[in-house]
Amino acid sequence: MSNLNKLDFTTLEVSGRKYLKWVQDVKLHLIAQNLHPTIEEEMDNPVSEAKKTNVMIFIQRHIHDALQTEYLAEEDPRAL
Repeated sequence: MSNLNKLDFTTLEVSGRKYLKWVQDVKLHLIAQNLHPTIEEEMDNPVSEAKKTNVMIFIQRHIHDALQTEYLAEEDPRAL
């Protein structure tokens, strides 16, 4: 089932088509929400689990359903 009606921008396709645009859209959104440290390299200030969870939910809603299943066990937004 497609979740396109929930998206602020295009979903990441299984084929990876338009990946660079998708990454740019995700980064811009996370910067606007002040959540970008969750996907950057580890810094002196650890990111809270709540922020990581919010980003994981956001990213999972913006990838194809098949990719959601593939990365179901992933808990770190940097890995996605």
